[in-house]
Amino acid sequence: MFQVLYALISLFVWGSEGIFDKKALNKLNIYNALVLRYSAVFFLVIFAAIIFTEIKFPSIQLIPYFLFTCFIGSTAIIFFFKAMNQAGVSLATAIAKNYFLITIIISIIFFQETLSWNQWIAVILILSAIFLLAFDKKEKNFGLSKGVVFALLTVVGWGAYFALIKPIVLELNPFNASLFLESTIFFMILIYALATKKELKLNEKKSNLLLIVSAVLLVIGSIAYNYSISLIGASLTAILVAPTPIITSTLARIFLKEKLSKTKYIAILVSVIGLTLLFF
Repeated sequence: MFQVLYALISLFVWGSEGIFDKKALNKLNIYNALVLRYSAVFFLVIFAAIIFTEIKFPSIQLIPYFLFTCFIGSTAIIFFFKAMNQAGVSLATAIAKNYFLITIIISIIFFQETLSWNQWIAVILILSAIFLLAFDKKEKNFGLSKGVVFALLTVVGWGAYFALIKPIVLELNPFNASLFLESTIFFMILIYALATKKELKLNEKKSNLLLIVSAVLLVIGSIAYNYSISLIGASLTAILVAPTPIITSTLARIFLKEKLSKTKYIAILVSVIGLTLLFF
């Protein structure tokens, strides 16, 4: 029982972090929120790396690949915050968490991996869930829900990012990888925010605190996830963390008064079942 504790910690903290982000977005623009959140993440990953591992820098040969991976990761995060701002945290999270589908597609194409029959069923379930989540019936036609394009772009971005980080993690170890990936992503987000010439507000104390809490939850979830993989393996960890969208949508209903249609709640459940089947 103790061995699954770390995966359950990841499930609940990752399921709740978006609630704090969305509350902060009520007062801040997405550029401001991203910079403040990832500045907190930046210091937290430095602290975690110092405590849990010996600092190791990426090799010169890895740097171009590393920077490209960080660019994909930072772009995906920007898309996710735009999706969350427009579509709400429930819908944005429910769609974005299906990024494993893209990771698998990339693994099949570039690493010659194959799928079992139950994984093909999982792919069909996930695609069906994404369709139900993405589209709303408008009179006699179907149209994309507000903010869904950004959520779909997040799926592609996160899927590519988590497929690409494998060589980085293998060379640096999980803590060093988190340190350099999250730090570089922070600086890329900062450059993007400054390039938009948006005002960075520092006087919204409540929103700033919410973003710091979200950053702490993100880092706790990442560390717990890494420990869980070392204890029970990547597949079982992924299965236990798969219901994250259910946690998020439940908390969003309670604390943010976000309400989805019955069809979309069913689609979230189908998505979770699909994600679980991927790792059997």
